Amino acid sequence: MKYRVINNSNLDMDKFRPLLKSFLPFVRQKMGFDRPVSIHFVSDPENSENMLGKTAHYDPGADSVSIYTDQRHPKDILRSLSHELVHHTQNCRGDLDQNPHMGEDYFQHDEYMKEMEREAYENGNMVFRDWEEKYKKQLQESTYYTGEKPMKRIDSRRNTLNSLLMEKFGYIAKKEEGITHLCAMLVTEAATGKVGHPINHTLLKDGTVTHYDVEFDDIIVEGMPVDALEVEVQKEHMHAEGEEDYEHDVTKTRMQYEGSEEELEEGAFAGDSKLDADEDGAPEWGDEDDNDPEVQQESKIREAIRQALRGT
Repeated sequence: MKYRVINNSNLDMDKFRPLLKSFLPFVRQKMGFDRPVSIHFVSDPENSENMLGKTAHYDPGADSVSIYTDQRHPKDILRSLSHELVHHTQNCRGDLDQNPHMGEDYFQHDEYMKEMEREAYENGNMVFRDWEEKYKKQLQESTYYTGEKPMKRIDSRRNTLNSLLMEKFGYIAKKEEGITHLCAMLVTEAATGKVGHPINHTLLKDGTVTHYDVEFDDIIVEGMPVDALEVEVQKEHMHAEGEEDYEHDVTKTRMQYEGSEEELEEGAFAGDSKLDADEDGAPEWGDEDDNDPEVQQESKIREAIRQALRGT
């Protein structure tokens, strides 16, 4: 299912997008709505100064949710979104087909809509709380989660170059040979929205990772292809092929990945560039131009140092 998200506010989508990618499929699975919904993030500074200002509303005719974001915590924004998605679920069920009173004072005059609101408050809060606790638990279980963006590749290569020089002149101990590669530390399964952390992965000689073994809240799934996962946190590191599993819950059931009959499409985020337009496993801000003379020169220097180190 596609979700059209329009950001007309100061909400930082680079930070908020991973939450949405996990939250939306989770909510759809719990609530059961069967039609796409448009989500508008709206800025209204005057409304934000009103102590009893608007927080969100749902348009049943357009299958559209609007969320006011000014001076609000991301958790509060998601809680409002959860509430409005209950109304979207009601609309998909046909509960709003009788054109109920929708004015600002409907809660005082329409018993039917009062019951719709009761369900939205109760179910919206409970589903949000359920998602929040599962999401935070997965973050805590990921022993590699840092809360920071991975560094740009060119910065990472400079660090590698510095390390090689330090090893060459004896300032630090020489590391064991391995393959430098980008490794996912936290992932979301695209089809289900489940969050997990990899405990092992394949590794080709060129540093390419094709499959991960992922520990989820209730199970460990082996051999998950990279294109079935959304990478939330990744890190460049070095090790040899065939490493042992990282720390995990050994009591959990393990199963082989069997694919999915449904693929979740998160849709376009208007006004935002794609995180990984070239699908190379790194975010766009981390990409570099291989034709850049500086990049080419650093590559030559790095290779020369590697050759020198091998000869010592």
